[in-house]
Amino acid sequence: MAEELKKIADEYLDRFITSDLVMVKITDENYPINSLKNMLISRIRKRGMTNITAYTFLNELFLEKI
Repeated sequence: MAEELKKIADEYLDRFITSDLVMVKITDENYPINSLKNMLISRIRKRGMTNITAYTFLNELFLEKI
């Protein structure tokens, strides 16, 4: 499941990077929100992205360009 979650996180990041959006809410019913958030944070760090953050607010998952 970790490899699958890593692939999903990379897909979300790649789509977000290529978009003009500054913030997106991620709704994925296939994976727990905390697991997906932790994987996104891990992938952001591993890929050296310093201008993107992943966080939860009111039990919703967001990606934001800072």
